Amino acid sequence: MQLVAIFAPLGDDLPRRILFVSSYLLLFVFATFNLRRPGVAILGIGLILNFLPITANGGLMPITTETLERSGDVPKDARVGEWISGSKDVLLDREDVHLYFLSDHLVFDDLSPFRAFSIGDVVIAGGLV
Repeated sequence: MQLVAIFAPLGDDLPRRILFVSSYLLLFVFATFNLRRPGVAILGIGLILNFLPITANGGLMPITTETLERSGDVPKDARVGEWISGSKDVLLDREDVHLYFLSDHLVFDDLSPFRAFSIGDVVIAGGLV
């Protein structure tokens, strides 16, 4: 669902936002049914940590211009308040981001193929390991 939301030509952002939120709801169901498996509880906590800023910011993960600049990856067509093409992110001004500390604001310098990541992403990776 998230791949469709990121890469499909959906036009308006509303279907994209619905797909992201729905995918998290399905992931919560998966985590609930697999809690006895090693790492799934940790993965579930990471999902919650990502779900909170996504829902608090309208269905997409918020990212700021400052974070994009630190990552060295500012798309030319990026506009504040709009979805960033090819990502799960919506570009917002820092003062407009709800739950900023849980948003995509962490950046590895030249070590990561990812634009930016969140605390929830780190926790999900820990659960997967």
